[in-house]
Amino acid sequence: MKLFRYFIPIAAVFILSSLSCKTTPPDPQPVVHIEEEAEPVSAPVSEPVTAPASGSVSIAESVSESTQVTEQTQPLQEELNTAISRAGEARTRAQDFDGSSYFPSDWEAAEEQYTLAGQLLQNNDNDVRGVIDAYTASANSFDSVFNLTIPLYAQAREDEIMTLREYLIEQGIKQYYPEYLTPADNAALLALDQFEAEDYYSARESAAGALTMFNTITIAYEALLKKWEIDERDFLLYDMDNYELAGETLTEAIDAYNTGDFTQALSKAEEANSYYGAVLSAGWAGYADIRSMQAASERQAALDTRADIGAREYFEIADSSNAIALELLEEQKYEDAAKVFHYAEAMYVIASMSSVERRRTAAAAIMEANERIQASDTTALEAETIIEGGP
Repeated sequence: MKLFRYFIPIAAVFILSSLSCKTTPPDPQPVVHIEEEAEPVSAPVSEPVTAPASGSVSIAESVSESTQVTEQTQPLQEELNTAISRAGEARTRAQDFDGSSYFPSDWEAAEEQYTLAGQLLQNNDNDVRGVIDAYTASANSFDSVFNLTIPLYAQAREDEIMTLREYLIEQGIKQYYPEYLTPADNAALLALDQFEAEDYYSARESAAGALTMFNTITIAYEALLKKWEIDERDFLLYDMDNYELAGETLTEAIDAYNTGDFTQALSKAEEANSYYGAVLSAGWAGYADIRSMQAASERQAALDTRADIGAREYFEIADSSNAIALELLEEQKYEDAAKVFHYAEAMYVIASMSSVERRRTAAAAIMEANERIQASDTTALEAETIIEGGP
């Protein structure tokens, strides 16, 4: 019966073959070979299927169990995702407000918890629960750092703003340009209100804006102070090009500030301040050269009056100052050099005047002494005449 079952499909094959090639008769020889090779073919599908072994799980039962596990772990997976997200957000928030700088040891401990949580195994529900707990602990640690940091961060921003504001007031800005302080003050007050309302990111944004505005005002005002000094000392003749550029750029900075483009205003203010700084440096360099020549001229005049001998103490002070000024000039510290040259020049003049005065005083004393000597000689002659019995 076994051999008969194999011949049924084989016969079907030959019938199909004969239908596709009617001109060629079927060759019976392959039947013999198929009968000989039929033994390795797998068991026929008509044989009864073996029942599952005792204790094994059927496919249906396995699918059902898999579905049940998925349904059980899905809420846990969502809880894990929430814990991971919360830890990441807490970490970012603490970092955004410089928590790692204010509390480095607490930050490092929170970072270690965060890193460890990402390395834990998640092979089963208990593992996942442990990971959730680790991320939650990390989030709590970052939140602790953040809560400790916020007061210090807010105070630091306030100190930065108040330092610039007080400097501007000391420099007299309220006397000249009080209108520029108003929008900056309003931005600072808004930041304070937002910090108190715990709207921290908005507060950070407002504080940064206020600080930019105060920086802009400070730099622009410093540029104006340099301009006034340049005008007062007639230094603009040393660098007319940069002087004109500075004026144009400062105007652009003021226009940008008035339109609320504070980033552009700050950039233009810095540029204008740099231009005026270049003009001022050129002016001080030229002025230092003039003062050095004046000091040299006065030194020669002092030598001509023999001040190095007649007023040695003043001459030595002048010479020492002149040497210091020459060193400063070599180091291109023109403003300092000019001021010291000016001092040396004055001391040479004092030495000369002192030497001349001392010479005049000495001459007067000599004249007076000579007069006294002459008077004494006359008195002596008169006395001698009396003694000798003269008239």
